[in-house]
Amino acid sequence: MRMSVVPHDANQPESGSEENAQPSPSVQETGNPGFYPPHPDIDAAPASKAEPANAAELEAVRSQVAERLAGLADKTADLTKQATSSAVAASKVGIAKAAKIGRETVIPKVRERTRPDRLRKDYRDFLLWLHANVLDSAIERLFFVPTKGHVPLAGLNVRGNNRASGHDYKPTPNFVFKWALAAVAEEDISRMSFVDYGAGKGRVMLLASQYPFTQVGGIEFAEELHDNATMNIAQFPRSQMKCRNVECVLDDVVNITPVDGAAVHYFFNPFGPGIFAEVLKGIVASYHARPRRLYVILIDMEAAELMHKTGVFQEVKLPPAERMQAQTLSPYTIAVYRSLA
Repeated sequence: MRMSVVPHDANQPESGSEENAQPSPSVQETGNPGFYPPHPDIDAAPASKAEPANAAELEAVRSQVAERLAGLADKTADLTKQATSSAVAASKVGIAKAAKIGRETVIPKVRERTRPDRLRKDYRDFLLWLHANVLDSAIERLFFVPTKGHVPLAGLNVRGNNRASGHDYKPTPNFVFKWALAAVAEEDISRMSFVDYGAGKGRVMLLASQYPFTQVGGIEFAEELHDNATMNIAQFPRSQMKCRNVECVLDDVVNITPVDGAAVHYFFNPFGPGIFAEVLKGIVASYHARPRRLYVILIDMEAAELMHKTGVFQEVKLPPAERMQAQTLSPYTIAVYRSLA
């Protein structure tokens, strides 16, 4: 059996091959997002024409902004310069005024307040306040009639003819009295008398009564002050007194004979130098008549030369502890003299 073979036509597709056939790349439609970029003549041309226009506009805007910022900076610099100039001018005027005020007012006041004599006065005023309001408060409560404070002599009734030589009343601070009496501590004061010249309201007499003296006496020529002293002596707590033989005399000191026997003579600047010289003359005469141990305590008085001229008394230093306290806290000078015998 013979079979007829028909040659296959190369140009005719086989059956069933149409469904599996893939399109050739050469026939890919234009603009299809495949392997090839868009055609430059169609898509890129409009963008390239817009960019130069936008860049030019942006550059123009930038130039305008830069010009405005530069203008603002110039204005700010001018204002700052003007403000700085005004501030400097004002500060110069203020400094000049301050310097003038300082030269005319502040500096003179500072110099006045820092002068050595002014500083000493201010410190002394502080110490007076400290003693009167703090350190003396305990002892002051024991007096029937208050002894603190200053009492002018004018207006008081006095005995004798020496009103002009008398000084106003002021109390001896308690600690000043103790520091001064510490120089007599080595003596047997139980064999000595104590005499206060210008006894005032009796404060020193009653401070002395707290030591075992044989007797405590005072002399006062102002009647009102003498009455106060008498009242304080009468009302002072006896439990506080080691010497109860206490008496205040109303008289002028020039009429009083110095006490016989060993004694402590106390002066808190009660009168002028003339009266003091007369009283001291009587004490020295009494010593020559009968040499014995005598002490003279001077508070707030300048009489070193007069005491030296007597030839009877020599100055005694306070004990170290009391001397240091007195140098720091005493508002008054303290000088203690002892007889040669």
